[in-house]
Amino acid sequence: MSLRPLGIAREIIDNTGLEVTYAYDDLLFVEHNPFIVQFDDDNLSNLKLFFNVECEEETATQLEIKLRQAASERKFTIANEGKYELVSEEGAKEFQVRYLS
Repeated sequence: MSLRPLGIAREIIDNTGLEVTYAYDDLLFVEHNPFIVQFDDDNLSNLKLFFNVECEEETATQLEIKLRQAASERKFTIANEGKYELVSEEGAKEFQVRYLS
């Protein structure tokens, strides 16, 4: 497996005015959680985008435009893969990412 392009992905996300707050394995979590980004191990110049179910459609559209523009400038692509939600049991410190179609 090749190294994932974390620096370039951060630059792309920074273009939205948001910051990466946590990186875990192949996922990048963004402040306020409007979306997460997953590295595409089959195509390192592609980033998979998932919007939080709570993110308003207009906001998601504007964020996606900014992400696509910044990605294109770096010869990367963005693939909108759908939505996600964060799920945790009451009182638990851990959470799961649930992908929705």
